[in-house]
Amino acid sequence: MLLNLTEEQIIQLAPDAASVKAGKGLATQAKWVLLEHSDRAIWGHCQGSGKTPYQTVVDTKNVAFKCSCPSRKFPCKHGLGLLFLYAAQTDLFKEADEPDWVTAWLSKREEKAEKKEQKAKSDAPVDEAAQAKRQAMRHTKVLNGIDELEIWIKDLLRNGLINIPERAYTLFDGIARRMVDAQAPGLANRLRSIQEINFYNETWKYKLTDQLGKLYLLMKAYKNLEQQPEDWQNEIRTQIGYPQAKEEVLAGEAVEDQWIVLHKKSQKVNELNNDIYWLHGQQSNRFAVYLSFTTPGSLPEYNLVPGSIYHAKLCFYKGVGNLRALFKECELSGETYVPHFCSNLQEAASRYRETLQVNPFAENVPILVENIRLSAQGKQLYIQDINNERMPVQMQETTKTDILAVTGGKPFAAFLLADANCWELNTMWYQSNCYIWRDEHN
Repeated sequence: MLLNLTEEQIIQLAPDAASVKAGKGLATQAKWVLLEHSDRAIWGHCQGSGKTPYQTVVDTKNVAFKCSCPSRKFPCKHGLGLLFLYAAQTDLFKEADEPDWVTAWLSKREEKAEKKEQKAKSDAPVDEAAQAKRQAMRHTKVLNGIDELEIWIKDLLRNGLINIPERAYTLFDGIARRMVDAQAPGLANRLRSIQEINFYNETWKYKLTDQLGKLYLLMKAYKNLEQQPEDWQNEIRTQIGYPQAKEEVLAGEAVEDQWIVLHKKSQKVNELNNDIYWLHGQQSNRFAVYLSFTTPGSLPEYNLVPGSIYHAKLCFYKGVGNLRALFKECELSGETYVPHFCSNLQEAASRYRETLQVNPFAENVPILVENIRLSAQGKQLYIQDINNERMPVQMQETTKTDILAVTGGKPFAAFLLADANCWELNTMWYQSNCYIWRDEHN
């Protein structure tokens, strides 16, 4: 299948702005001595400063790159340049038989995927007795950690919350590390999330009490874990930080659909690259979240392109209203569609409340809403619907500028991540065109 990516979607794949600039500089026919494609790849020879051109190929089934250049960036400028050129001038690429170097790389990728699937099927059976013993030991560690955290929170409340802003950047480090030692990384992440609250904003009091309340509720829920129904036991354990085996997730019922990639957030934590993708199914009308973890220099299993559509089967993790999912099958689709939106902010807010009623621990609730405009009051930015209802919203300054430039102040539709105080906007639809902005945190 041939790619049908826009320039904005290709930019989302770039490792940095410098690579985008260099890639665009190579998006001209004069830089390439060969440009060809098959039904599963595009490839070319880019003439560099040396005698031998660089061989560059892009897998179009599951977007991936390979280049003979020595660059450590992924994708390199040659891979980006090839995609930029293909997006702008598809007719320059001649259909041809795959050369050996292209076939060998694609075959190696397919073989690797098959071996991974076979390994998952042929893994040795789990020693259930040893596993139960490890789980019991971890349960005890978590309970001990929760006891310490409960004392810490009560001391915090006794001393008063008004002094937290001036101590926030050191106050939570020690107790967060203690939760990691107690094998409760979910609690540690919640403490670090509190630490990252913008205490210069007047809303910090609401965010702090909201997050402390959810943290305390989660601690109490874990202490009463055995009294909960099975789906809530799975949810609470996941919130604490217990992993769910990938094989068990993929053994569940798959949801087959056309999935649009609504947004991608990239983070780097302790040299580990963490990409979070939000997706929406055309027929199922379901949201999904896919997490990809890679070490520097390694390739992700799926390199999803924001704004693109994939025909895929997704298996969801166990829990209450869980959005996290894994791909059982995934292939880039040639179809396009615009998702279904809430008609106004009242309906969108109702969806948010319904999500919290189902699962009070839900965060970054995905919302799709149309017929909204940007407005401002002082320094605070809002989205406003046709009924003049408003909701505080945050976004990058470049995002705000681009929205105003594209829409001219006219109504548009958007994908937002909602919380109790402010919604975050990163994706917009205007006149059926999708606009997505990079979201990176290091």
